[in-house]
Amino acid sequence: MEEKKSKKNKWTRRAFMIAGGVAGTGLLVGIGGLIHVNQTIRYYSGKGLGEGSSLNAWIRIAPDNTITLAIPRVEMGQGSYTGLAMMIAEELEVDMESIRIVHPQPESPYANLFIFAQSETNIFDGYSINEKLFSYLNLVITGGSSSITDGYYNMRYAGATAREMLKKAAAQQWKTDVKNCKAESGFIINQGNQEKLSYGELASAAAKIKVSSTPELKNRKDWKKVGKPVKRLDIPEKVQGKATFGIDVRPENVLYAAFRHPSVLGAKITGFKNKADIEKQAGIKKVVLTEFGAAVIADNTWRAKNAALALQVIEDEKESVKISTASIGKELDILLKKPAFAEHEKEGDVDKVLAEKQKTIIQAQYEVPYLAHATMEPLNCTVLVKDDAVDVWLGHQASSTVRNAVSKVSKMDASKIMIHMQYLGGGFGRRGEADFVKIATAVAMQMKGTPVMTVFTREEDMRNDVYRPAVKCEFKALVQKDGTIEAWDHKLALQSVVHETMKRAEPPLSISVKDDTATTEGARELPYEMKNRRVSFGNLVVPVKVGFWRSVGSSQNAFFTECFMDECAHAAGIDPYQFRLSKLDKAPRFKKVLQKVAEMSHWNKALAKDRYRGIALHKCFGSIVGQVVEITKLGEKEFSIDKFYCVVDCGTYINPDSVKAQMESGIIFGLSAALFGEITWQDGKVQQSNFPQYDMIRLKASPEIETYIIENEEFPGGVGEPGTPPAAPALANALFAATGVRERSLPLVKLGYKFV
Repeated sequence: MEEKKSKKNKWTRRAFMIAGGVAGTGLLVGIGGLIHVNQTIRYYSGKGLGEGSSLNAWIRIAPDNTITLAIPRVEMGQGSYTGLAMMIAEELEVDMESIRIVHPQPESPYANLFIFAQSETNIFDGYSINEKLFSYLNLVITGGSSSITDGYYNMRYAGATAREMLKKAAAQQWKTDVKNCKAESGFIINQGNQEKLSYGELASAAAKIKVSSTPELKNRKDWKKVGKPVKRLDIPEKVQGKATFGIDVRPENVLYAAFRHPSVLGAKITGFKNKADIEKQAGIKKVVLTEFGAAVIADNTWRAKNAALALQVIEDEKESVKISTASIGKELDILLKKPAFAEHEKEGDVDKVLAEKQKTIIQAQYEVPYLAHATMEPLNCTVLVKDDAVDVWLGHQASSTVRNAVSKVSKMDASKIMIHMQYLGGGFGRRGEADFVKIATAVAMQMKGTPVMTVFTREEDMRNDVYRPAVKCEFKALVQKDGTIEAWDHKLALQSVVHETMKRAEPPLSISVKDDTATTEGARELPYEMKNRRVSFGNLVVPVKVGFWRSVGSSQNAFFTECFMDECAHAAGIDPYQFRLSKLDKAPRFKKVLQKVAEMSHWNKALAKDRYRGIALHKCFGSIVGQVVEITKLGEKEFSIDKFYCVVDCGTYINPDSVKAQMESGIIFGLSAALFGEITWQDGKVQQSNFPQYDMIRLKASPEIETYIIENEEFPGGVGEPGTPPAAPALANALFAATGVRERSLPLVKLGYKFV
């Protein structure tokens, strides 16, 4: 049995502050309030789980032996449905083929506690006060590469608890000791006479059994599914074209709406010049004005889209902001010259060391632009507003956010809102936002009794995203000839993503800008030995909305730090791999990853003519990833990206196929941003509108990818995001090896590079 960690009722600063906010609503007051919380966090309605008996919040078994699993993390290509189901199935002793997956309603047992509490949570072993509070808030979220980390104990104990309940039910029916009962492939077997009962036959009786103690989990050596390559549950229907994404839903009598945002940042649409003419067009049902903008409702998306484009709107630009990329860049430069707004890491006396050795300081400035998410499936949300209820169909990363947004706009009690979660055609953080849900609800309010699917065109999406922030940074370092880093000073300037995102989505969870460690994640707590170090940032305040983008702060900070590590290595005249390796004696997991990726890529062997390579090492979301890229020089600035070698230490992994797929996905995502990604502003308007201006890496330019997973028994780390950050610096470092020019900004095509 795995060691269970005690749950101490200690308050964290954030939990205490949130509790104050909740108490202000009258929901959490004294001991009585805590009792209410204790009851609430175990409540689940079972809506949408189908027929049968629930053995706990995650497992429902019907008499015909249909086993339904409530998997509360959405499937957007990362394999969460399969990975979480594997952990339940392992302990429940059922075959993967025998289960069906349902995404439950946003209720307390399904809250993602790891993403907030950052602890190894287990509802069957009891929650700390902090965990109870986060659970009480029903924060059902898929993000932060946390699905497996949050579910590692909960899912396994859910299966183990149900298994023991079924065994006890069988023992009672057979009037034998439960020790004589064995669970196997959906049946309980009487080991005395080999009689067996299906889970379906036992489920009703098992549901009445109370579990008084936490059951033992299977020993690792006995795992049959976890840690093995298991076929993804979602792949067959996706390959066969049977999978239903948000944009595929077709409720009876559904109509379609195309939305128009104000054309300038901060402006507001106040009316129309040609509403009557538009409404006379064939198939057009209604032109509506909402607090968010305008929409045209029609009998198909084509008519809605064309009518929305032809709609002449009246805009109030009194509060518009005519910002530009140039003006934002100047603001970032000013912040780098000012004293730091906040320091997130400080060891030793950086200023003193740098002042004493001014002539030998290595300095560099890096920058990256705003980035859009550009999910392949256009943003969409279907809403049916009835007199006493609301139904919502969509793909979204946070069902709790959806419910709250719909409730706020429709004025309908949350208990009256039913969410029908679908597959997501890409999330990357964009589908964790509430804007398109609120808009869809506001539009549907204009057509009560009729379901309306609101779709953003690619142009509306790209010009009204919540972007990864533009960032500039400055490095100063002192490196001795033997490679010792005497001082490392890294200052960043950017907008606070967590502060702004949580202020929009969950105000009680909003933190101060100074406490937003996502601004410096991937820049601080580097594994390399340094004698003096400091990481700080300046906070940019502009009205551009920023949000979570795959790997968040690490997406840019890995580019900054790993490129500058190469600069330090070359300044000292030391091979980039050896330079890093010499500083990892106190970080054995990092060292093992680095050594393995160097071994895989044959780093110490000379490459063929015109072939070059670069290396990068980074940790985020609990996993360490090392990458080496090989490129071929075809012309002065023309290259092919031939191969990526990738090594990941993600601790205990569930499905190695999913891990490898996510490393490949992350690398391609990171390369697209490094090569092409850029959102620019002029006069308060985004200049990019579609993929011709915001390109993606194509198949012919994509590299071969070879991935190796480090074996260990550490607690699981995430895999959805950690593959992205090292891709850009590995490529930039390879380009330096090929050209001798250090590129310190992205995207690379803007600097004249071509990749074929």
